[in-house]
Amino acid sequence: MFTAEFTGINDFLVKSSHLLLKYGVPRETRGMKCYELPEPFLFKITEPTVRLVTIPERKWNVYLPYAESLWLASGRNDMSFITHYLSRMADFSDNGQYMRAGYGPRLRAYDGERQDYQISNSLSPETHIVDQFKYIADCFGKDINTRRAVINIDDTMKDEFDVDGVLKVTKDIPCTRLLHFLRNGITGKLDLTVYMRSNDMLWGASAVNIFNFTFMQEYFSSMLGMEIGNYYHIANNFHYYEDKRGMLETLASIKDYYDEPYVYCKKFSSLQEFDEQIKKLSDEEAKMRDADYHYNPNLFVDSFFKDWYSVLYHKNHKRCPVIIEHPGLYKIMN
Repeated sequence: MFTAEFTGINDFLVKSSHLLLKYGVPRETRGMKCYELPEPFLFKITEPTVRLVTIPERKWNVYLPYAESLWLASGRNDMSFITHYLSRMADFSDNGQYMRAGYGPRLRAYDGERQDYQISNSLSPETHIVDQFKYIADCFGKDINTRRAVINIDDTMKDEFDVDGVLKVTKDIPCTRLLHFLRNGITGKLDLTVYMRSNDMLWGASAVNIFNFTFMQEYFSSMLGMEIGNYYHIANNFHYYEDKRGMLETLASIKDYYDEPYVYCKKFSSLQEFDEQIKKLSDEEAKMRDADYHYNPNLFVDSFFKDWYSVLYHKNHKRCPVIIEHPGLYKIMN
């Protein structure tokens, strides 16, 4: 088994590139050649708020993880939302309209039915679905030291067999299987452990996964009244594809990089307050696609949501300046 400890996302990028180049073994999968670690990879990130990739060579798309984080928190899996921020996401959709393994409905509207999710907005849950965000909040509300605060991404009824009982044929089976939130018994901070069956280092882990899940860890820490603890990530299969070897060699050669923590002063302290802001942000995101939309830096009082809003606005109106409170994000956006 491979283990490592990183400060943040940039440290992860450089050192995990070293690891894969040194120990990666070939595998043919779906007609492509990839290189993978021969055993599971468990790593720890000690500063989860360091989720912004500042290594230029990585050519990181800063807009996508913010957009995807909103997509997930809103409980959606519609392609009309996410392809606006990355058109090639359509390559992973079975029907061109929904991402069948998109995590949003699994997080906010889990139903256990055989039919795949087709949800464009689910913040008003019906009686037959489970909001797993509410489950996490309620678990900690009942017992601050709970060990039951687990979110399941795997949906056996949808992911294993189709409606006729035949092995599922699909472009998209979820890579992430579960998230486990736990109050650290020593520090009292909120730790998060994520388990993934398969994880591409470049286009999965460093592009969106670590960002999305540490972002989630940060907003749950505010809801639950805890500081942000450590982030743990278990990839049963950690890999890169052969055509990206040059990128890994470049990343592995980098000597000068920085990981700068930044914790927002958040004003929301419950799931209800968080969801109110998510609904507001979702409504504004839909409006800002219009060329005549006017940026309002005072729309959100909470700096966490203010920056989230500003990043999405900047993607839709790149010629217009925005106000950014996170110093590291400000550097990237300017």
